[in-house]
Amino acid sequence: MKLTIRKKFFIVFFILFFFAAVLSNQIMAKILEKYTMTNLEEAVTSLQYSSTQFIKQFEQLHPQDGNFIVEHSDRLANELSKLNNQSVALFDSEGRFLYEAVPIDHPILMEQQRYQASVGKNSSEELKQAFQNKSSYTIQPLREGTLLYFAYPLYLNDTLYGVVRFTADYTDVFLHNKSLLRAFTLLTILLFCGVYLISLLLVNQFIQRVKEVTSATKRMTTGDYQPISANKASDEIGELAQNFQQMQLQIQQHIQTIEQEKDKVVVLEEKRTTFFHNITHELKTPLTTISGYAQIIGERAFDDIEFLQKASLKIRKESERLNEMVTQLLALSKYQSHVPASIHETVDVYPILQSVCEDLQMMAAPRDMKIHLQGRPYIVEGNPNEIQQLFINVIDNAILHGISGCVIEITVDQEIMVTNPCVPIPPAIADNIFEPFVHSKSEGSSGLGLFICADITARHHGTIQFEEKNGQAEIKIKIPQQKHVGNK
Repeated sequence: MKLTIRKKFFIVFFILFFFAAVLSNQIMAKILEKYTMTNLEEAVTSLQYSSTQFIKQFEQLHPQDGNFIVEHSDRLANELSKLNNQSVALFDSEGRFLYEAVPIDHPILMEQQRYQASVGKNSSEELKQAFQNKSSYTIQPLREGTLLYFAYPLYLNDTLYGVVRFTADYTDVFLHNKSLLRAFTLLTILLFCGVYLISLLLVNQFIQRVKEVTSATKRMTTGDYQPISANKASDEIGELAQNFQQMQLQIQQHIQTIEQEKDKVVVLEEKRTTFFHNITHELKTPLTTISGYAQIIGERAFDDIEFLQKASLKIRKESERLNEMVTQLLALSKYQSHVPASIHETVDVYPILQSVCEDLQMMAAPRDMKIHLQGRPYIVEGNPNEIQQLFINVIDNAILHGISGCVIEITVDQEIMVTNPCVPIPPAIADNIFEPFVHSKSEGSSGLGLFICADITARHHGTIQFEEKNGQAEIKIKIPQQKHVGNK
């Protein structure tokens, strides 16, 4: 059976659309899930705050010598249940069940009420987490709907009074998500049908023109150079037929040129292959991300303003990351080309570090990280610009790969030490961390920063070492100091 262009077009179009539809549906599901989880986390955080404030006020109005939660568990649970339209269960600080209030206008909450005399190994996860001083929630899909269980430890004046657990009916939220996915799937199918019909009309017109060009090229092989009809000669296919004859004459000239340039091409290809082998995977991620978001927001039916803002922010971040990669590649090219730099100035490293820390603190702030610098003057002979770049790269690396909310400690003494908490680093990365393009998958990492640091340190006749132990990353930099008053 002859596989015509129409059949090929249909098969390829169907395969591409099928995978695109599946992928887009999964992406949509992930987006909805993430959006829902974000809303749930905000809701339970607000619920914890408001209920804690209510209990504080209640305690002030009803002072007790003992645990007022035990004495007024029924009133507290009922009031909280009315205020939030949710089931509310109270447990004392020993894990004993005190009371649970369930709103009668939520049958699913009545049917799925969890009664426990005390909290133990078989208790629900959110309760076990709460008695480990952690606020936690679990989502329970049921045949009748979806429930959310949220529990948190109740502390008043730094004293644990017990645990409060809320049970909420989130059936409508998850049903709404399913409805959106079904509507999105239907829209995708309708879009496929419309695009396919339009494309089929265009393909039919194209095939008819291709047949005319094919007939003309066959005649040309026999020496008949009769052109395509005049009314078709002014478009691209007509131009193709007219240029076909000239192409035959030029082919041999090109063959000779190709033979002459063959050796040059081989050498250039080897260099190009080596270069792209090193950086292709580094550039692929930001480009793929930018392209993906651009395609989504470029859809004709796209109208999600919130997602547009998110996409714009992501595209900007990935563009900045791409720009940083290019800058680092240029710097790498400079250092690998052995471009000489003047290393003859007397430089105090400490003020440079102060300036770098002040500048990078703004970069660390979004991750709730702080940079703490302490020490004394550290006088070396070197290039101040390169020394500044050295510490920019080191501290930037600590910000990128450190744990959010941590403190980056920088100590200047006989050596310069930069330490910060971090996730465990695989030995394959830790052992080669100063090599180019060796890095983790953290967002914003180019894999060149520490390599350039090692190069700058070596140019200043110094050493740089890295060690990661028990979740603590440590970089030690030692550059020969000049003898001056104050040095030991």
